[in-house]
Amino acid sequence: MTSVGVVCGAVAFAAMIGSALAQEAPAAPASPAPITLVAPDAVPFSSAELAQALLARSFASDETTAPTVRVAPTGAGAVAVEVGSRSRVVALADRTGPAAARVVALVIAELLSDDRADRDAEAAAEPSSPVVNVAPAPDASPPASLVAVPSPAPARSAPPPRLCLTGGLTRGTGAEELVAGAVDADVLLPIESGGFRLAASLGVIYMPSRNAGTWREVSYSGTAARLLGGTTIGPVDLFAGPFASGYSIGGVNAHAGVLFGGEAVARLAAPLSRSVRLVAAARADVYGNRVRVLFADGSGYATPRVALSLGFGIAWDWAS
Repeated sequence: MTSVGVVCGAVAFAAMIGSALAQEAPAAPASPAPITLVAPDAVPFSSAELAQALLARSFASDETTAPTVRVAPTGAGAVAVEVGSRSRVVALADRTGPAAARVVALVIAELLSDDRADRDAEAAAEPSSPVVNVAPAPDASPPASLVAVPSPAPARSAPPPRLCLTGGLTRGTGAEELVAGAVDADVLLPIESGGFRLAASLGVIYMPSRNAGTWREVSYSGTAARLLGGTTIGPVDLFAGPFASGYSIGGVNAHAGVLFGGEAVARLAAPLSRSVRLVAAARADVYGNRVRVLFADGSGYATPRVALSLGFGIAWDWAS
């Protein structure tokens, strides 16, 4: 069963009832009929024949609402059919009576189908109810909310002080700069800022007498004080800073004084326990001044301009 058939039946049924009521009570005021024939004498069929043709295309239903249908002559052998807001001109040629009514009924059914489709589309296109957002009053407090705040990262603790003791050999790069023994003590202070750390350092350099009892006898001893700064990258300490060293040269031409310059040290630490480490330290000292001792044969001994040293020892974190 189709909606168009239902509407056709309703239109035909209403047309027949309206025609019958008009015949039985001619004195009563006429109500608008669902099917209106304009100039019925000019169309080649009667309203009853059109109603029968519509009923032949309908199915029983309880739907009684139908749009207004108007049929009017437009010229020889043609009529205009209007269903709601839609219209069409139908050419009947020489058809008359039920045959002409069946052609018009077919056109009415098509226009009813188009009208029903339009009404369904309009119903589907009706806007939904607007969403109304009510803003809170100006003096109203905003609703409470929970905001997740990350916990602050724990503050990094200061590194413990570390004592490094190393012993090894040092030598200048010149031919007259002889090998000497070196002992160094470095204290890495528990003072750090952005990874930068300070260290206080003491060093002792000693060369026993060479060529004792001859006119080429020479010896050397010195004590250096350093203030270094640097950082630790993994197991490696990298530090640099100035130094001052008091010295004493013994032998034929004895001499004493102070040397100064700058030092860079790289130290590798390997843990032996929680607080004790095995260390290897390499140092490079650049001197700002130097002393040279001349012997009678024109040779001599000189303090280094650049000295390199290598030492091994242990380190101890005494706050662990």
